[in-house]
Amino acid sequence: MSSAPPGPSTKAVMARGAGLALLGRSGALIELFSFFLFTQMYGSQTFGLFMTMWGLVQGLAILSDFGMTMALQRFIPGAKNEVAAGRVLKYAVNTTLTFSCLIALGMFLAAPALAGVINANERDSAHLVTIIQIYALAVPLWSMIEVATGAIRARSIFGPEVKVRIFYEQGFRLIFGVLFWVIGIVSLGLFISHLIGLAVTAAFAFRLVHKHYGLGHLVARTGLGHALGKEMVAYSSSMMLPNFAKKWHSWLPVIFLNVMLPGARGAEAAGVYAAARKLVSVLNVFRESFEYVLAPLASANSGKDDRANLREMLAFATRVSVPAFIPLATLVICYRHELLRQSGSEFVAGAGALLILVIGRSLEVTWGPSTSILAMIGKYRIPFLNAAAGVAVTALLAFLLIPHPEYFGGGLRGSMVAAAIAAAGGINVSAVLGVLQVRYIYGLKPYDRRLFRPLAVSAGISLAMALLFDLTEGMWRTGYFVLGLLTLIVAMLALVRFGFTREDAELVVPKKLARRLPFLLRR
Repeated sequence: MSSAPPGPSTKAVMARGAGLALLGRSGALIELFSFFLFTQMYGSQTFGLFMTMWGLVQGLAILSDFGMTMALQRFIPGAKNEVAAGRVLKYAVNTTLTFSCLIALGMFLAAPALAGVINANERDSAHLVTIIQIYALAVPLWSMIEVATGAIRARSIFGPEVKVRIFYEQGFRLIFGVLFWVIGIVSLGLFISHLIGLAVTAAFAFRLVHKHYGLGHLVARTGLGHALGKEMVAYSSSMMLPNFAKKWHSWLPVIFLNVMLPGARGAEAAGVYAAARKLVSVLNVFRESFEYVLAPLASANSGKDDRANLREMLAFATRVSVPAFIPLATLVICYRHELLRQSGSEFVAGAGALLILVIGRSLEVTWGPSTSILAMIGKYRIPFLNAAAGVAVTALLAFLLIPHPEYFGGGLRGSMVAAAIAAAGGINVSAVLGVLQVRYIYGLKPYDRRLFRPLAVSAGISLAMALLFDLTEGMWRTGYFVLGLLTLIVAMLALVRFGFTREDAELVVPKKLARRLPFLLRR
């Protein structure tokens, strides 16, 4: 095995791709703004119904995807030529479209039965069957978006997704969501506006596919081949549950709260918890940005005898994402009451759940992006078993804890804290199993001594932030938010300057910014 150190090119590609993916994931900020707006316009109960249905749709879309999004990122980088890559793409699109249409039809036909299980207020209950039937269209739309953008990422092209995710998916939902509320379409407004946003996003996503592959591959009469098709199905089917678990670790508690608490209380608890979960999702932008890039790069290196590049990618992603996560988590924890209050006073009840979710996500990040590496280089059944264990823990804890809110303060607050504990427990069971397997089966370590300095600097900066926020908590609200934002920017700049090595800082900081702020790079 070669002992030569890996060149900087792989890390440079990874850092640049993560930066573009981070920009793309910043669409979560627009989504967060729209949620604040929607909760004030539509109320916590209608918003809770919307989030319950969206969680159900995402879960069904994962099943209809059949793991093809991950399969694209594994098989396209190794394709011999454009024709072979096109065949893989065609197989993934046809499979996903078939399953998603069948599942959407099943959801449409099962609408009366689902309406008897899902809780809503009196106004929304009158339209619940219609809502479910209309929103069934979201399953194939979302599935096609996931496959199309997954195909683009499989080419290690990360920038075009920025426009699609920010301006189309989030922008159109926001515009039409406000419009429907203004004209008085309340119960159906959120659902129809989301369908419009998804339809526009799907159209532009396949425009990107045409640009980088050519849509002619989708109608060509050439087949994938029995051997490759069998291998692709074996891989994708094993990835279906891990992908399902990744979504449902977060969404299952929302659905459980709606179903397990009667009437409007279930819808309200789901809405408040979902608002807290959405705030926490902003924290994931760093981790998810590196995971987006790691998957195709890991697949491209998985066949090599020399695993040095994989080890370096894993270590680099860990020592950048973990220290960067801590100050942002500190800001959300300290501002949790103020952030939730922006949606309405009733949402402050989710502060305890938000705290638990932030702690859970913080623990998850410390394990490094081992799950993404494992999905690309591991044996198929390993991610499957990890995901099964995580989902089982989340479901078990939810069933045991949500009916007993008295253990956690009582009322809706206690129920939401119980749901947050269930989600955090399942997420970290999967993450711990992943890091142990990557370390002891494949000999890849997410940690090395280069992590200690940025981690220590980040911890010191975060402690100073917490003290500052505690001293200034009673100040003018607008000024308090401005202070938090400025403090976070200064904290990130200080982390780059005093925590990262010059080599890592040069990869993380855009060249234009480095030229304007040369003090960011250590001598």
